[in-house]
Amino acid sequence: MARVLVIDDDVEIVSILTEVLTHDGHEVDSAGDPAAGLGKARTFNPELIILDYHMPGDTGAHLFESLRRNNATKTTPILFMSGEAEPEHILSELSDASGSRFLAKPVKLDDFRRVIAEMLAEAKKQP
Repeated sequence: MARVLVIDDDVEIVSILTEVLTHDGHEVDSAGDPAAGLGKARTFNPELIILDYHMPGDTGAHLFESLRRNNATKTTPILFMSGEAEPEHILSELSDASGSRFLAKPVKLDDFRRVIAEMLAEAKKQP
């Protein structure tokens, strides 16, 4: 179906999301920190990125800006996830949040699957 990159420092979250996404037919790669995530985004060529907002050493907002400056990921849809921040706070820190969504942790799997499907469908409509 789609290549999905999960960037989160919580190994348990990465494991659960990877299992769900793989079960749903997606090809999944993951990274546990922003630097590794940026590197994998450049090589894996994801169609969707799931990004934790709070990680040691950097924020999801900074990584988002780096991803948007990269030609390979400048239009890749990004799903932010956080248990600590409000969607309005996250989106206000971004230069251009178009194509981005937010889910609060802990996430309900039905909501997660629905949002993933919606984001991938929206991305396919883009030129």
